[in-house]
Amino acid sequence: MTRLKSIIPFFVAIMGGCLSIAAGNQAQAQSSPWVQGDKSRARLLAAGGLTEGRYLAGVEIRLAPHNLTYWKLPGDAGVSPVFSFAGSKNLKSAQPLYPAPRRFPEAGGEAFGYRDEVLFPLMVTPADPTKPVSLALKLDYATCDKICIPARAEMSLDLAPGARRSEESGLLQAWVERAPRPAGDPAAPHPVLTPTDKTNVWHVRFAGQAPADLFAEGPEDWFFDTRRSADGFDLILAQKPADAPAGSVELILTMVSGDRAFEAREPLDVKRAKP
Repeated sequence: MTRLKSIIPFFVAIMGGCLSIAAGNQAQAQSSPWVQGDKSRARLLAAGGLTEGRYLAGVEIRLAPHNLTYWKLPGDAGVSPVFSFAGSKNLKSAQPLYPAPRRFPEAGGEAFGYRDEVLFPLMVTPADPTKPVSLALKLDYATCDKICIPARAEMSLDLAPGARRSEESGLLQAWVERAPRPAGDPAAPHPVLTPTDKTNVWHVRFAGQAPADLFAEGPEDWFFDTRRSADGFDLILAQKPADAPAGSVELILTMVSGDRAFEAREPLDVKRAKP
């Protein structure tokens, strides 16, 4: 009996060590290894287990000093990120969120994007919520300083329903807060679009304080510029499809103030627009 008592503390210590190692492995499994690219590196990370039927994950890109990468609208030139989840298992959908961008001068024009780093949150919905998701991502993006360099990162990460909250959950949530809040949010500025005397130009005013910046996204093959004016912004139709019929198109307006952003969906009458 004396010998058994002397073994028990040793056995408990070993088991405690094994549990610590297992916990450490689980924590490590909440992020993928960094994938090194030219002037950048990228990784996948997750906030933890399943919450309200979805996982919060993300892809983090860290850039070399002074380099930038692009938003979903790149601006006058550049390449938007392209997310492919082909090869994932038990995945119903993975929706990227795009944090509020900034404008940067680039080769006589403007780029919309992020300098030094960005994290794109991913809202991941499993096909079967009782089983893990094997998330595979092929990300195509670009890094730009004086020249633009295409980059590709292929990463994978397993998301388990019962995984505990990760050390990166706070970082992920911070970048979620930087994504535009959806149309209809009561705190969002309310834009009012009115035609001007100039062809293809509308004025955007706001009830209350105007946001610091405004970005306009049209349907496929429609492109709009926005320029700050004295009491709001000018919205300029830069390009539309040659065969586009007259009528109304829906714009997605992204209104940015600091790291906070809101979306609004607004109809735009383009009957007289002939660029």
